[in-house]
Amino acid sequence: MTQPHEGFSKYWTPKQFIGKSVFDNKGQDCGKIQSLHIDPQTFAVSGIMAKKRLAKEYFISRGYFKKINESGLHLNSIPIKPHDKVVDTEGKNMGKVIKINLNSETNKLESLEVKLGFKSRMILSGNIVGVGDKITVKS
Repeated sequence: MTQPHEGFSKYWTPKQFIGKSVFDNKGQDCGKIQSLHIDPQTFAVSGIMAKKRLAKEYFISRGYFKKINESGLHLNSIPIKPHDKVVDTEGKNMGKVIKINLNSETNKLESLEVKLGFKSRMILSGNIVGVGDKITVKS
């Protein structure tokens, strides 16, 4: 005989994830879970797609996950999101993130496409020195 499902058990269904809030390590709301990404080899969750209000969806790799509970998914750091401001080490505005490029095999950040006015430029992940309210990069 099966037990009725009440609340959250040891195993979660995709329905329980979708719509949950995502919080960074400082407790700031990073959006809501839109979908799960499943690794076809291991059948494990490799990441999620999250979205905050009118911004574009963005991918958060499993390596950022700290815990999930009834309040939402809690991350172990601050993720880089579309429309985040980018500044150089001297504080000069370099634009906003318009695209996040990940390695297709490892889901690790490779580069960011940043736009200021009509110009866009690529910033390699090795040039990122800090992520917080703004993304700081080497000039």
